[in-house]
Amino acid sequence: MNHALFKPTAHVDTFARDGLPPFAQWPSLNLEAPYAYPDQLNAAVVLLDNAVREGHGNRTAIVARDMAGNWSKTTYGELQQHTDRIAHVLVRDLGFVTGNRVLLRGYNGMMLAAAWLAVLKAGGVAITTMPMLRATELQTVMQK
Repeated sequence: MNHALFKPTAHVDTFARDGLPPFAQWPSLNLEAPYAYPDQLNAAVVLLDNAVREGHGNRTAIVARDMAGNWSKTTYGELQQHTDRIAHVLVRDLGFVTGNRVLLRGYNGMMLAAAWLAVLKAGGVAITTMPMLRATELQTVMQK
């Protein structure tokens, strides 16, 4: 595609981009000010790192039940630490490159949110599924 909206990617693995529909099938996008965004944008940095940098590290980011069913709070700073550790493991230990896809499967809690943000922070594409999916349903997702 050679359209002005289709800017160069930082992804090494371009599978997700290569699978986009033809430009004619895209919705109308208004990327003029105030909706303009930079050529490269990392949502995890914007949502998490910027909040910590702006002094909100001690504020509550997530309230969710833990594995025991008890409510727990996680601050932006704590979430950032979890996210950074997971992102480092993906890149350093697992050979993750930008654009790779990661299938995430778990209950809606702090660690799933941290894993999702870590995939984004590492430059990847998070594919999040419900824990109730059966093996045959997961197989379909993984084949795609």
